[in-house]
Amino acid sequence: MSVTKVTGMMSTGTKGGDIPSASTLVIDTDGDYFDITGTTGITAMTVDAGRRFTLQFDGAVTLTHGSSLYLPGATNFTTEANDCLSFIATAANTVRCTGYALKDGGSPVVAAGGAWTHISRVAPSSSATASFTGFNASIYDAYVFIFNLLPANDGQNCMVRCSTDGGSSYASSSEYRQISTYQLSSAATPTGSAITGSQAFFMTGAYGVGNATNEGIAGVFWIYAPDSTVYTKVSFHATSVDNSGNHLNSVGSGHLMLASDVDAVRFLFGSGNIASGEINMYGVKNS
Repeated sequence: MSVTKVTGMMSTGTKGGDIPSASTLVIDTDGDYFDITGTTGITAMTVDAGRRFTLQFDGAVTLTHGSSLYLPGATNFTTEANDCLSFIATAANTVRCTGYALKDGGSPVVAAGGAWTHISRVAPSSSATASFTGFNASIYDAYVFIFNLLPANDGQNCMVRCSTDGGSSYASSSEYRQISTYQLSSAATPTGSAITGSQAFFMTGAYGVGNATNEGIAGVFWIYAPDSTVYTKVSFHATSVDNSGNHLNSVGSGHLMLASDVDAVRFLFGSGNIASGEINMYGVKNS
């Protein structure tokens, strides 16, 4: 049984209309607690001095600490669905978080020495792709995707593609470079491959992922320092069952040959849909 920790003063009273998240969030006057929809990050709020109000978040929203938006621990915080934060406007358009009730308990204060922050979750079902945005290079030093997927079609390669324009387009086949090692449970020795000119990062090489009961693929995909000064580096470790019932261990690394911020990724299979599964995106802050 989970217990939600509540601290500080939570406002009570009239529920106002839902407010879409925005960089500068306008606090309406039709209530004193509000649902915040959307996932746009918040850096400031427009509100009258003296107002006390509570915000409940419907999804992952990053609040950026600053002189006009003061957060616990003087650090940024990314919400989860059903997290609540309470505020007081100490002056016009200047607010301080005075309390919180987080869905999973705990505190919005980032632990010293760095931390992982859960950004979003996608549970694809009969979907061609599973895509993620929510990247913020000013906050996170790396990103981690933990996935468990089943292809709709048998014997499909599992791939990841990267974008530098928020997912409007994805890097061309000339931009991906990787070196990987694969070993089947039926093979005495592993095989290696160096891939250039591919359309994505391949996590199963020449081996296909099976779609029968208890088959599929699971693993971890890392993106390191996705900034505009160097080529973005990636690595992965995955385990899967191929369409012949063999277990496959996959380990690889590579880089995207674009000196631009990676700000979206897309998981997919070689052909056909993702039948089912789950992918969770985490932001990693080193300090």
